[in-house]
Amino acid sequence: MPLWLAVVLLASAVIGIVLCRKYLRRNKTVRILGISICVLLALACILYIGLTLLFVDAVQNQPPTL
Repeated sequence: MPLWLAVVLLASAVIGIVLCRKYLRRNKTVRILGISICVLLALACILYIGLTLLFVDAVQNQPPTL
């Protein structure tokens, strides 16, 4: 997955959390389920972005090989 796609999915998950809280006030079960799914998606994207940045930094700071 490209990094830009992970950022777009993260933004979508955050917007989804906000919209779930705003528009699903009547049905508590659906609201909790929607927020839970968006939070899991956001955590997965944050983990992916963090690991990508960590690995790219590790490759850039690698000592030269002979």
